[in-house]
Formats: sequence, C-alpha cells, structure tokens
Amino acid sequence: MIYCRKLSRADLARIEAHFLGLSVEDRRRRFHSGASDEAIRAYCRGFRWSERAVIGAFAWGRLVGLAESVRVAPERVEIAVSVEASWQRHGVGRELVRRALSSAANRGVTEAVLDYVPGERSIPNIARSLGGDIDAGGAVAHIKLPAHSTPLEIEEFVEDIAAAAAWAFDAAFWPLRLAAGAV
Repeated sequence: MIYCRKLSRADLARIEAHFLGLSVEDRRRRFHSGASDEAIRAYCRGFRWSERAVIGAFAWGRLVGLAESVRVAPERVEIAVSVEASWQRHGVGRELVRRALSSAANRGVTEAVLDYVPGERSIPNIARSLGGDIDAGGAVAHIKLPAHSTPLEIEEFVEDIAAAAAWAFDAAFWPLRLAAGAV
C-alpha cells in the first residue's frame, strides 16, 4: 500500500536514510552529481524547513520516494524528486510531483521548474503528463500552476486527511504483518 504525506523535521532521519539508500545512478539523477554519503548528510543537516515543502511516499511505513519543493522566487518553486529503484515506473514520482505542485499552488506559486540530467526521460515524461513544457536546452521542465483556489485547498486537505488515515492503518497493521512473516 502506497500513500503520500507531508514530511517535517521529525522525518529527517527517514529522509536521510532514503537519500543514502539511493543507487549511484539515482543519486546522480537527484543531486546532479555522485553525492557522497557525507554530502547527503550535510545536505539534510542544511534543510531550511521554512523554504521548502517535502512530501514522502510510503510503502508499509518505509519512505520509498520524496519530492522537495523549494521556493526560488516569490512565484516559483524548484521541485526535485527521488524514488527508490524498486518503486520506479509505478507512478510514485508522478504522484509526488503532482502533490508538490498542488501544495505550491496553494502557497501562491504560479510556476514550478524541475531540473534533470540530460538524457533522463522520467522527469520530462512526468512534466508533460502534468501539462508542463521542456526547455529547448533539454534539461529543465516548466509547469504552470493553477491559481490558488478554495477547491484546490480542499483537495489538498482531503489528501492530507487520507494520508493520515493510511498512516494510521499502516501503523496499526504493521505489527500483524511482521507476526505473519515470522510464522
């Protein structure tokens, strides 16, 4: 069962573990370099939570993907996404980006950019599927966001409530899953 929820400072250890668990290739795609373990730890220590929104995708209580939305200008955010290799090509990255876009639109942002490594196909495909355009240089996707509206706020609120319910369900049945595996 996959569910997405907003992350906070309390989730920082999970975020760091997610990044550290990425393959060399996935680290290169996410950080545009072969980020070392220490570089990732420093990156996580430097989070400025007031400037970013982070949304995580969970499978049985384990963080398997995340999208970071960082404000780079009053009306613009940059979104970066990473998904564990075993969960790639299952729509997790697209859902994370969609949720990050919705959250950004509710904060008054009108445009999102997603940088990607030239030759990568997943980010351009996600951007196009969400109405975005690809920069002529081929390494930046632009997505125009809808104007802030009450229905958009309600949609985000309902998704947050559903995520809380999924998390509670997951937490309640996780011990049963472990017990069943021990038999």
